[in-house]
Amino acid sequence: MKPNDAGLDGGPRRFESPVEDAAKPDLKDPRVVLSLLEADQVVAAKQRTRFGRRKLSAGVRLLLWGLRIYVVVMLVLVLISVLRAIHPVH
Repeated sequence: MKPNDAGLDGGPRRFESPVEDAAKPDLKDPRVVLSLLEADQVVAAKQRTRFGRRKLSAGVRLLLWGLRIYVVVMLVLVLISVLRAIHPVH
């Protein structure tokens, strides 16, 4: 055995040929999985993963409505400020 033929653990190195790598696709990579599927299988897989509306608790819904009202009030205040800056009252 030549000195540079040893692996990190001291044993002989194993070399995998590109043919072996092609025969064993990495199924943990979503891009590889999508490339292996046919077009109708991709469409079916995407339709199964659609998310529907979430069921929110009353507290979260109240918080979201409060934030919506806050945003509308702030927009009105900003609009009033811009209008007063454009047309100052003498």
